[in-house]
Amino acid sequence: MSNQNNQLILKEGFVPVVIALAISLFLNIVISDALGNIGFVVTLALIFIYRNPSRATTNNKDMILAPIDGKISAIDISKNKYKIYIDVNLCDTHVLRAPIKSKFKTKSFKNGLNLKSTSYKARLLNTQAVIKFDDIKVKLISGICNSDIVLYENEKVEATQSIGVFLNGLVIVELPRSCNIKVELNDKVYAGLTQIA
Repeated sequence: MSNQNNQLILKEGFVPVVIALAISLFLNIVISDALGNIGFVVTLALIFIYRNPSRATTNNKDMILAPIDGKISAIDISKNKYKIYIDVNLCDTHVLRAPIKSKFKTKSFKNGLNLKSTSYKARLLNTQAVIKFDDIKVKLISGICNSDIVLYENEKVEATQSIGVFLNGLVIVELPRSCNIKVELNDKVYAGLTQIA
């Protein structure tokens, strides 16, 4: 299991927060208090974005859980599969979690642009990753504010285990048609807590 749950800030956020804090102190001491204060606001915003709140996750082998916090923007049926679209914004918690206990495989990773994730071009040109959990596929499409998709290396994962960090964009969860969908359009979902099927 990852020890990410013990940290107040995700390890991926340490460098941006420290850099912002150093620039804020420099601006405050050398140039002006006003610019320093703006820098401190930016530092606080970064701490909020990279926060890692402790969470009592649900772990039931019969449940498929949300892999990330966000809002359900669409539910489609395609090729005998359900596709659940989760829109992730900067105000959500950005820890990716395994939706079930299974083998974990990064099926593909493609570097690309950071266009608005809801546009058709973004689905073709943005940075993307596809993760496979047995018969469940999770596709990550980066958004405007997502500099990188971070995935931890694991061969086997427990349900709700931290598997990476995804700041902003669209997460598409592809499920078999045999699943009973438990979410509706515009529902707010929480990683490791909300049952999606």
